[in-house]
Amino acid sequence: MRWYAPEDATSPVFTPEGHIRRKYPEGQEPRLPPKAVMFCLGRGLPVLRERFSTEALLEELTGFITHTPVLQVSGHGGVCFLHGGYGAPQAATTVESIRTLGVREILLVGLCGVFAAGIQVGDVLVPSKILSEEGTSLHYKEQPGFAQVGRPDASGRIEGWLCGKGFRVAEADTVTTDAPYRQTFRKEALWREKGCVGVDMEASAVANLCGYYGMLCTVALMASDKHPEYPGDRPWAWGSRDFAAMRDDFIEACIGFSLQ
Repeated sequence: MRWYAPEDATSPVFTPEGHIRRKYPEGQEPRLPPKAVMFCLGRGLPVLRERFSTEALLEELTGFITHTPVLQVSGHGGVCFLHGGYGAPQAATTVESIRTLGVREILLVGLCGVFAAGIQVGDVLVPSKILSEEGTSLHYKEQPGFAQVGRPDASGRIEGWLCGKGFRVAEADTVTTDAPYRQTFRKEALWREKGCVGVDMEASAVANLCGYYGMLCTVALMASDKHPEYPGDRPWAWGSRDFAAMRDDFIEACIGFSLQ
């Protein structure tokens, strides 16, 4: 059985529109700004609240899994901020919900593991395409392959912004997986052969959903852990002595970029 059948014209048994109608009276449904920053890491909203003056647009996003607050920075009504969840299914339901409420462009801010020479913890990856090895995309595309990301009219904008804030930035492709404990040495060697240097758990699903709905999507991922390339290399390790501070500054920089 194919997961995605283009000829299937039947409707889903429940929808984000239905969830919203059940919570809000007709004509009183909330509307979100056209741009959203979706944090797929735990410190996103806390850093936003600590370093910016914020206002709540929604106390709780209505949807299937994620029930994040949706915030905006005072005086900047064109962009909203929310927690996207962890893993492709949760991130996808978040995209479905915010699209229904008016969002048409997403900046995904997250973390990734890196498995290529020259990329270190604290570096930032801005991919132009992301390989799908997660199952969510298979419900939206028959052969997901590489998802395209980034604004066609804004090449290098976020890269230049982050470089200007002092980050080491690599315009390098990544992969998204559902199974972190199946990242074998052979698997990561095959990913490197395809040009990928880092792996996360949400980005390709978000990018493929955006493509499915005609939305724009940009992805910025900070390297949070370094993988050994070969058995006998220095073993896997999370973070670094300065990682927590770098991560929070990265989040602040991405927020600042979105407010331009």
